[in-house]
Amino acid sequence: MPTLSFWREFLSAFTRGLSATSGEEFLRAWESSGNRTALYEGTLLKSVSETMGLTFKKEEFKVDYTFCAIDDNGYDVPMVFVESENIATSAHHEMRKLCCLHAPLKVLIVCAEWSDEPDAWKHGGYKNQALKQWATQIRAHNKAWPSLSTTGVIVAEWNASLKYYATAFDHLGEVVDEHRVIFEHGAS
Repeated sequence: MPTLSFWREFLSAFTRGLSATSGEEFLRAWESSGNRTALYEGTLLKSVSETMGLTFKKEEFKVDYTFCAIDDNGYDVPMVFVESENIATSAHHEMRKLCCLHAPLKVLIVCAEWSDEPDAWKHGGYKNQALKQWATQIRAHNKAWPSLSTTGVIVAEWNASLKYYATAFDHLGEVVDEHRVIFEHGAS
C-alpha cells in the first residue's frame, strides 16, 4: 500500500527531528501545552515537510498543519494533514476531522498517560481505550464514505522518561504499522 510507505517516510523524518531535539528543548516543551505546540510547529513538522519535499501550511481548512505537493500550475494539493492535541482523551474530535479529509496520509499527534505496563500509571494508561476508539472512528467513516488512506498516531508520554509511540491504521481501521516506541529521551 503506497500510503503506508508515505507514513513510514513521515515517521522516519519525525523521529530524526526528535533525535535532534535537545533535552532543554524537551523540558521547555513540557512546561506548557503551548510550548509543545511551538516545538511541533516551529521545528519538527516544518522539517518533516521539507524532508518529504512538501510545502508546510498552518491552519489550512481549520486543520493544524497541512503538507502540500505543488502541481505544475502552482496549485497546493494536500498530501498530509496533521492534527496535534495535547490531551489524548479528548482527541476524538481531531480524529473525526482527519477522517473527514481526503489525503493519502493523516496524522494525529497527542500527549497522554499512555503506557499500559504494570505500575506505569495508576489508572493503567489510555493506550487500549484510545486506539480502539480511533480505529472505530476510522472504520465508521470509511464505511460511509470510502477513502484510501493511512492514519498515523504519534503519542508523547513523559513518565520516568520521555517516550514517543507510533502506530498506523489503514482506511478500514486495521493496524498496518504495529504500535511501538519510536523515540526515548532519558531526561527526568
